[in-house]
Formats: sequence, C-alpha cells, structure tokens
Amino acid sequence: MSNEIVQWILSIIGVLGTVIAIYQYAVLNESKKRRHELQFLFAGIHQFTLSKRMEWDNQISLLPKPQNDRDMEIIRVHVRARDNLMAIGNAITALESVIDTDSSAISAMFEKTIKQVELNNRLQTEGSKNPTIPSNQKMNETEQ
Repeated sequence: MSNEIVQWILSIIGVLGTVIAIYQYAVLNESKKRRHELQFLFAGIHQFTLSKRMEWDNQISLLPKPQNDRDMEIIRVHVRARDNLMAIGNAITALESVIDTDSSAISAMFEKTIKQVELNNRLQTEGSKNPTIPSNQKMNETEQ
C-alpha cells in the first residue's frame, strides 16, 4: 500500500512538473512576442519622428533669409523643434535596441521600405510599357 501511495505521489508530482514546464514555456513564448510587438511599436514611432523631421527640414528650407532678430528667432524655433524630434527619435532607437540586441525592428522596417521601393520601381517600369498611354502610342507608331 505504501509503495502505491509513493507511486501515486510521484505521478502527481510528475504531472505538476509537466504542467509547470508547459506554463513556463507559454509565458516565455508570450513574453518574446510582446518584446517584438514593443520593438515594432518603437520602430513605428521612430519612423514617425523621421518623417516629421523631413517636414521640419522642408519648412526650414522655405523660410526666407533672416533680415532681423525676429526672423532669426523664427529660424531658431524651427531648428530647435527639428532637433527635439531627432532627440526623441534617438531615444526611441536606444529603447528599441535594448529590448533585443540581436535584432532591430527599425532595421527590419528599413529593409521592408527598400523592398517596397524596388517593387514600386518595377511596377512603374512595367506600367510605362502600357500601350494605352498616349506617349507609348506615339513610340509604337514610330517603331512601326
């Protein structure tokens, strides 16, 4: 009888150990997913700061040459706003890289952007061969 109780207790411990191992695996797996989600959230914020910086650069390029101190102050405010956006972008990059030092969501997004640009270029090249476009009709007439 005592041997059966020991086997029964060992079976329960084995089942509990298996349940705990499965639970830990699930927690670790979910934690890894959350890290990547957080990385891509930071990468999105980084992309946003880059696009806003380009907007500020465009606005700064449209400003007239400063004629007085007030004009110079306007330029300083624009440049300070642009620089603050870049500081935010740099902080976001640092936060994103701390989550997983072996992979970068920002780099992955850049790679995806490059691939999308390449695909868009191919699409435009193919579209330029469309015979229904008036400029292509003229080319086809001259070739014949």
